[in-house]
Amino acid sequence: MPGPCDDHVYLAKVFEQAGRYEDMVASMNSVASFNCELSVEQRSLLVVAYSNVIGSHRASWGTICSIEQKQESIGSPMRLIQSYRETIEQELTKACHSILAVLEQHLIPSSVSSESLIIYHTMYDFGLNDIFADSSDRQKANTRKSLSSYKAASDVAVNDLCPTHPVRIRLGHSLYVRYYEHLDSWGPDETSASLYALSRQTHQPDDFSVTALVRECMTRGCGKGSLLVFIMKASTSG
Repeated sequence: MPGPCDDHVYLAKVFEQAGRYEDMVASMNSVASFNCELSVEQRSLLVVAYSNVIGSHRASWGTICSIEQKQESIGSPMRLIQSYRETIEQELTKACHSILAVLEQHLIPSSVSSESLIIYHTMYDFGLNDIFADSSDRQKANTRKSLSSYKAASDVAVNDLCPTHPVRIRLGHSLYVRYYEHLDSWGPDETSASLYALSRQTHQPDDFSVTALVRECMTRGCGKGSLLVFIMKASTSG
């Protein structure tokens, strides 16, 4: 006989088909609150729910900001559109805080498999990729937290999964993406930490020499496109 958890999973599938992603988030939060290891299907539903909710709010926010800028340039009244933008910001912030709370209070403490733990650590980006970071210090703090979560995921992957495991391969790809996105704002210390995680993923033994070379490239003002190509070659060689 299906239990309460099964009912929430069933409803989440229905909400997905109906495009009701906020309801899907609520259902999957209820599943997570049982503090049990999620199945592969349940993890997938959780990711789909939050990625759609956060993604749609971010897209709406970008559209409203664009409209706001255009209206301001022609001297139109701004009160109503600013109020609506703030509403979207509050909804998005709520969704970001929600996923972080679910991860920290339920999913990570209840995880028993390496695959789940890795996926949950990488999901921190859903809540930390904050477009409303109102200061460089807050942005840097979010970047450090994101990098720390990826390093934790990388440590689990290296210790528990073989190099050809699909979850470990996807993690390596995500690390490259995060490295590329943050390269302009990272300093040498953050770059070194990222390269350490990358080198552990690919069994690159000489990560300190790679880090030294990247530091030199940064000092010389090398473009991030060239640096990305460089580090991908360095991390996969040997």
